[in-house]
Amino acid sequence: MTIRVPSRLINFVLPLCLLAAVNAARAATPADVEKIATYQGSDRASFLEQGARREGQLTIYTVGAQIDPLLAAFRKKYPFIAVQTYKADTPDITRRVLDEYGAGVTTVDAFELNDYGLAPLRDAGALATFWSPELKNYPPDAIEPNQHWVVMREDVISLGFNTKVIDPGRAPKTNADLLSPAWRGRLGLYGGEAALATWVGTLLLSEGEDFLRKVVAQKPTVYNMGGRAVANLIVSGEAPLVINARRSHIFASARDGAPVAWRAIGPSFASVSAVAIAARAPHPYAATLFTDFMLSEQAQKIYRYDLGYTSRRNGLAMPDDPKDKLYLGSRPHFQRDFEKWSQLATQLLSDGP
Repeated sequence: MTIRVPSRLINFVLPLCLLAAVNAARAATPADVEKIATYQGSDRASFLEQGARREGQLTIYTVGAQIDPLLAAFRKKYPFIAVQTYKADTPDITRRVLDEYGAGVTTVDAFELNDYGLAPLRDAGALATFWSPELKNYPPDAIEPNQHWVVMREDVISLGFNTKVIDPGRAPKTNADLLSPAWRGRLGLYGGEAALATWVGTLLLSEGEDFLRKVVAQKPTVYNMGGRAVANLIVSGEAPLVINARRSHIFASARDGAPVAWRAIGPSFASVSAVAIAARAPHPYAATLFTDFMLSEQAQKIYRYDLGYTSRRNGLAMPDDPKDKLYLGSRPHFQRDFEKWSQLATQLLSDGP
């Protein structure tokens, strides 16, 4: 019997198989990666640098442009490492890595990613345990129990607005203020999958579903674009009031002279980002240098003073940090909750209350 395979299937599967074969030839085993990533010898710096010179490459999976100033500093320090990045929303990155590892493809070396995106990768055996001399500068709760990642920075999500379009004295000061008839049809929402799900989760936990539905009844406009792009709409006045804006984006715009402000109007989602190494990193020496650098004082000062994040490194917290922050990614059943919140967001914001 002759079996005919559609050409389009061949065109899809064959490159993936070839890529998997190439990766199998060059990828380090998890044991090899962990041995390098946990090395604590007195010659550690030269050991890693010599290995990274031989590798000459590094591929990072991350969520956005916030990493660019840090990569510029990393490239300056290690000019012999060619750095590539893949940027996407956290759920997309998690799915991509699980698919790649399932197909035997090992492209990624390191991550700068939210904790809730890293947890499924850890559970699937896609993350390496690592050590860094910088660990002593971080509180214990920032370090995953088996050292699969270290939380480096936090961003807080709440109200961002244009101060020329909306007088700061009139802008909402509490979640309850969002229900004023004055804001009907004037509220904005950043529409990324994770952004909407965590916004729904934050309001459900802090105010309840009844309140969430009342906010949706205010007919907010959902902006299906990147978080930085939404912040630019706040700057221009096209989206003068966004209720799930990132503080870091508003900080950067205000620093550059834009008429914008940010304030916490209720319990706020703290989006935490961590650094991690892939279990089968093709370039483990460079990946370990990267984690050391990202945890360093130099890198964390860029996050804190240039980009407006709260650093988890001791001594670099933001002075205006909200007191009431929700660490959703630390919830014991976060993945289940996330799916529920995502489905509810789709239902409410597609069909109305």
